[in-house]
Amino acid sequence: MCVLLVALIWIKIKYEDLPVTYLQMLEIYFSQWNGWAMAATIVLLSATYPLFGFVRRSVSADITADRQQIEAAMATVGLELCSATDSCLTFRATGLQRLTLLFEDDVTVCSTTEGVTISGHRRTVIRAVIRLEGYLTHKRRDE
Repeated sequence: MCVLLVALIWIKIKYEDLPVTYLQMLEIYFSQWNGWAMAATIVLLSATYPLFGFVRRSVSADITADRQQIEAAMATVGLELCSATDSCLTFRATGLQRLTLLFEDDVTVCSTTEGVTISGHRRTVIRAVIRLEGYLTHKRRDE
């Protein structure tokens, strides 16, 4: 989020053709209450982001019997397997998607008594759960 503030100030200087240096612009920006309000907002969003940016979902599946479906669901949302244990699989985004997720791209699939729990970045986990449930439905219908 601090990168966003720095980028906004840089864009303002560059595209408005202001005759000030970057440090002078920072001084001007923080000499007013608007600058401090923006900084406080960024700090607040950064502190609360883990509360709404990450999620944990449960799916009724078996990590060993349904591993092929789990890996296929993760692959369709752009994740690849990076580590595996008997009870946990960790997936990571590939390519440009990793950058767009700001390298907070680890999605873990862990075995629980009710099935599996998928945890990670909200949008990625929800997309993976929807795909996995579809794959599991097709698998159970074919059996």
